[in-house]
Amino acid sequence: MLQNLTICFTSDTHGYYFPTDFVGGDTLPLGLMRLAADFPKDGNTLILDGGDTLQGSPMTNLCARLSPEERQALMPGVHPFAAAMNQIGYHYVTLGNHDFNYGLEYLNDYLTALNAKCICCNIRDKAGKLLILPYAVHTLSNGLRVGLVGACTDFVRVWENPATTAQLIIEEPVAACRTALQAVRPLCDLTVLIYHGGYERDLASGQKLTDSTENQAWRICNELDFDIVLTGHQHMSVSPRKVGNSFTCQPPYRAREYCRVEAALEDGNLTFGGENRPAVFPAVDAIGQ
Repeated sequence: MLQNLTICFTSDTHGYYFPTDFVGGDTLPLGLMRLAADFPKDGNTLILDGGDTLQGSPMTNLCARLSPEERQALMPGVHPFAAAMNQIGYHYVTLGNHDFNYGLEYLNDYLTALNAKCICCNIRDKAGKLLILPYAVHTLSNGLRVGLVGACTDFVRVWENPATTAQLIIEEPVAACRTALQAVRPLCDLTVLIYHGGYERDLASGQKLTDSTENQAWRICNELDFDIVLTGHQHMSVSPRKVGNSFTCQPPYRAREYCRVEAALEDGNLTFGGENRPAVFPAVDAIGQ
């Protein structure tokens, strides 16, 4: 029996939903709406995001400055960015370091209004209010069980406001991913890690690029056995390829490309393919239709 999975993966969109850089009036090859026009909408496709959604553009800054009452007046009942993600049809997201920039109350407003489940195995709030799961299992229409784990660079504790990090439990991601993988692996046919972190080694040569632990995707791909590792944070375009034990990729920032990964399971054998697809598709008014 052949079972197929398509993944549409974005990361580091930084609030660039429209095909503009908010500087000139020209339509540019970027923006989540352009990418989303190319996403398949069927029961064997997962739409995933790797974080850094809530900060980074003039629109995100404006939205963060509004009071909750003003945001409700602008778009009653929902968070504006959650509304966009819901319209596109995201299934799962993880957190990026910049998603904490405006505080936990703002983040909670977003996650509460979001239809997608947020998965992040190494960061949670001490109060337990944020809707964050360490992992999830999603069964496709064809019966394929996909185990998903989320993680974020622990450098959140280095960069973020101490008043915010004091409210968080932040764990080292590799150990947390290992624990989450051990829990989810028996429940599924295929495993996916959504990691808001990049590669610490050159993908062609394996040469170490930095001693920092900010990015650990190379280590994760070689030490753990996730079938697919979706990365972000570095703003690099890395087309889907095999690294170590995993099939991995990364899209650039501002929704200039998305990673399209194809997986197939037949007679116990997994095969992978894919490409990074650019934001050249026409923006549409009703992405969810």
